[in-house]
Amino acid sequence: MKRSTLALLRCPRDNCGTAPLTADVWIATVLDTGEDELVEGVVTCDACGGAYPIVCGVLVLLDDLAAYLRDHLGVITSLTAHGPSDAMTGWLASRAPAAVDPRHVNRSMKLEDRYVNAFLGAHFDHRTTDADTDPLIAGLLAANATRDLWSTATTLFDRTTPTSALDVGSSVGGLSALLSRRGCATVGVDTSFLSVLVARRALLFTPHPLNSYRAYREGDLYDERPLTVEGDPRYADFIVGSGLTRLVRDPVDLTCAVNLIDLVPDPARLLDTLISQTAEGGHLLITSPYGWSGVPRSRWLGGTSDEASPTALRAAGTARGLKVTWENDRVPWLWRDYSRFWRLYIVDVVLFTRT
Repeated sequence: MKRSTLALLRCPRDNCGTAPLTADVWIATVLDTGEDELVEGVVTCDACGGAYPIVCGVLVLLDDLAAYLRDHLGVITSLTAHGPSDAMTGWLASRAPAAVDPRHVNRSMKLEDRYVNAFLGAHFDHRTTDADTDPLIAGLLAANATRDLWSTATTLFDRTTPTSALDVGSSVGGLSALLSRRGCATVGVDTSFLSVLVARRALLFTPHPLNSYRAYREGDLYDERPLTVEGDPRYADFIVGSGLTRLVRDPVDLTCAVNLIDLVPDPARLLDTLISQTAEGGHLLITSPYGWSGVPRSRWLGGTSDEASPTALRAAGTARGLKVTWENDRVPWLWRDYSRFWRLYIVDVVLFTRT
């Protein structure tokens, strides 16, 4: 985590307000941009005393750290090239609720690694084809090049010209990269430790640059492809955090939740949290294919009234003082999982203004 990012953040516990966060730095370095980088240490809230670790440059800013470590400690400590020190491993283990099943770690690492690589292709190499690409897929990619999710986001960012942003559900950092290129100071937030680590490697070149990714053909067979990220590392940073808690001290010009609202356990709370972190006159960008994966129907936007999700999202925003500035409920997003397995989402994209 950049030292400058710490001043932008707040404790995820609501009753702490904007109390300062203080870093006990164990390991530090200097980025290629000349900025101070906190590689390892512990961040403490001056109000509640909550402690949040910095591991391999990644701040884990979560209220329920023990629950997170129950599922992620094994993944974090199993990292070889970018793993924590013995001291940090001990600190994390002392706050984990129980021993971790190594079989769970192996499954989690394999699954997350697969999806992280798939999303690297989806975010940064989404129009690349090769000899194995079916002509139907190649045709769809070409036809949608000027109207897909990334082109749409680019148009909206150029229209709104934000100078500060919060990218919630940032994954491997594609949206944050677009914003950073425009000189918009952006903090990306995701619950996946590996995704945040990879985003920092890809955009900030720390702890080591990421110059390639794996494009899987079938099973565990893959091609190593070069990775080119067009971003400005001076204007981006990434942390582990939840979209359901406030994380920035001061409201930003733009908050984004791309394909996230149908994945969180409380979509209405996500919307409220995004609004609370958006400055008056600022914008919220929300996109979704409305898969509602693992979300009880009673929690869907419009789920209890059988209202269509796009209509329910707009109604929920309007009821909270938002104005629809731009919308398109038919934006395509096509990306590769395997050479014969591609995913096509038809995404609803809504840009709100906070009035």
